[in-house]
Amino acid sequence: TMAMNEPADFDRAKGVLDQGDFRAAADLFKTFAETYPGGPLTGDAGYLRGEALMKAGDVPGAARAWLDGFSAEPEGKRAADDLLELGKALGTLGQKTEACATLAEVPARFPTSTAAGKVAAAQASLGCP
Repeated sequence: TMAMNEPADFDRAKGVLDQGDFRAAADLFKTFAETYPGGPLTGDAGYLRGEALMKAGDVPGAARAWLDGFSAEPEGKRAADDLLELGKALGTLGQKTEACATLAEVPARFPTSTAAGKVAAAQASLGCP
C-alpha cells in the first residue's frame, strides 16, 4: 500500500526529470527512496534516479543508482532494466569485462523481459565475446 504523499512525491520528482533538471530530479528520487523504502514506486524511483544521473553526465552515480536499485529488489519489476543499464554504464566507464558479465546476466535471469531483448545490441557495441 502507498503512503498518502507517495504518489504526489513521485510525480513531483518525475515532473522535474521531464523538465530536464536532471540533478534536482536525481536528488528528489533519492529522497523519495529514503522516505518510502520498500514502497510500490521505490523501484521506479531508483531506476529513474539512475536515468537522471546519466543525463546529468554522472555515469558513476548512475551506475551506483542502478546497482542499488537491483540490489534492493533483485526480483523487482525494474530489476532487469537496472541490470541492463548498469551493464551499459560499466561499459561507458571502461569496465568492459564487468559490463559484459553484467549484461549476460539480464537474459539469464530475466529471459522474457524487454531488457533481455536489448542486451545483444549493448553487447555488440561493447564488443563482448
